[in-house]
Amino acid sequence: MKNRFGNRKGSILVIVTLMLTAMLGAVALVTDVGMAYLKKQQLNNAVDSAALAGAQVLRRSQAEALDKAFQYAQLNGFDTQDVAISFPNSHTISVEGKKRVDFIFARVLGHGGADVNARAKAIIAPISGVRGVKPFVVERFDFEYGVEYVLKEGADESYIGNFGAVALGSTGADTFRDNLKYSYAGIIRVNDWIKTETGNVVGPSKDGVDYIMAQCNHTPQCSIESYVPNCERVITIPMVNTLQVNGSSEVQVVGFAQFLLSGISNEGGHSNVRGCFLRTVISGEIDPNAPDFGVYSIKLVQ
Repeated sequence: MKNRFGNRKGSILVIVTLMLTAMLGAVALVTDVGMAYLKKQQLNNAVDSAALAGAQVLRRSQAEALDKAFQYAQLNGFDTQDVAISFPNSHTISVEGKKRVDFIFARVLGHGGADVNARAKAIIAPISGVRGVKPFVVERFDFEYGVEYVLKEGADESYIGNFGAVALGSTGADTFRDNLKYSYAGIIRVNDWIKTETGNVVGPSKDGVDYIMAQCNHTPQCSIESYVPNCERVITIPMVNTLQVNGSSEVQVVGFAQFLLSGISNEGGHSNVRGCFLRTVISGEIDPNAPDFGVYSIKLVQ
């Protein structure tokens, strides 16, 4: 009887040991593997945000992009030694992250930890398609940052072409006024052909410009020295091959430009809409091979 009882105790001890080992393995799986998965997700978010932040300023300099990417990695909880940043070309930034995760329970099973890795690559390139443009166009030109330009001409006998207004969606003063106030809802792409708006639409132009200017309630008011990027006065308009066409004609889009709207003025009896040229990053379709007119977008490609 004593031998049988002793054998049973030995068997129970083996079973309990196996059960404890299995339970510890389960705890290790849930806790340590879960911790590694969480750290992996955090690292993914960190390298994504670092790549996007660096791409925002990459057009200015790689040094500034490097600093900005490191800054965002740190804001997401990772040190500079956790990430490696490179620039495959002039419009691409690559961020690779690696972090050691030390296990707690899995150490008993002989697993001290694991490395988690993440990689992100972002490109900044000229806009090739965008929603929300205003119904003005400007002829292709090498615009200078901060300089004020005429976006829509007033009537002038010496000007044989159109005045810079276009019909987006449909023609007519009411449609033009709505597109100016609230932006065109459709998407315009490089190489699209769009119709010029007949007439000078002076009244709708003034209504629309006055409405946009009134939306800028920032203090101080936005200026070329300091402006809020999403202010209503920051407008996107297509750039076209030429405006030297008469009446209702089609002009081809070659790119896009952004301006800080200055307002509408009466100059010698002619109402001119003016704005200061900007170089900005906005949401839209991109193409590294599209013409560069100072409006860019960013995209994660890895």
